[in-house]
Amino acid sequence: MNYGIDFQYLAKGDLRPTDDGEIVGISATDKTGSVILPNVGDYVQIDNSMDGGQRSHFSGKVRSRLFSYTRISDDEVFCGINIVVEETDDDWGKLIKE
Repeated sequence: MNYGIDFQYLAKGDLRPTDDGEIVGISATDKTGSVILPNVGDYVQIDNSMDGGQRSHFSGKVRSRLFSYTRISDDEVFCGINIVVEETDDDWGKLIKE
């Protein structure tokens, strides 16, 4: 199976997330090994500052994960995973001591 994993941002008070194109763009197969994905309720920080402003950057708490399975052929299936990260008022300074 082939997997494509990406993230969308949901601003506080919005009903739907923004679609800013590829934010992280993780690809994997069932042969590449494990990929650790954040679960609902996990905090996520995405920093794309080193790509010259090509991709969005944001942080928040995972609100949902959607797994979409598409059969490509009799022996090939693609799984698209979309992770929505919602803006929160949580104090990030209480999450980790740096």
